[in-house]
Amino acid sequence: MPYVQLLISVNAMDFAIPFRSNITHPYVYWTDKENRCGLDFSKSVVIEKATYIDTEKKPYIRPLERKALFGKEWEVKSGLITYIEKYKSAKLSPNKHSKILLCRYSTLQYFEKHIFQSDGYQRICTGFGEAESEIAK
Repeated sequence: MPYVQLLISVNAMDFAIPFRSNITHPYVYWTDKENRCGLDFSKSVVIEKATYIDTEKKPYIRPLERKALFGKEWEVKSGLITYIEKYKSAKLSPNKHSKILLCRYSTLQYFEKHIFQSDGYQRICTGFGEAESEIAK
């Protein structure tokens, strides 16, 4: 079953942030903190083509979560921007265990060509603990 996701644009890129439950990390916009439900920034994906999104089916969002999000687009967008910046910072200098874990479990690792291009360069990663190189855009 596919995830219900919130679509949001950041730096001319479209992202889908999934609604998830049982979240145990801090990279989230809480919609129901008591039950550990929210928008999981660590599982965000770049939507490269609009056809990737099913617009035929109407998703069900629990009323409590819907209420928590109503009028909060700026807070969600700010949270995603902050998460992207933390990811990029951790990727550029993964010297702490927490930074390595942030990068290892983030879906942004599959979209680095997009998120680093907005900074004027592209980062190619060959794996954790191995050499990484930068190439000019």
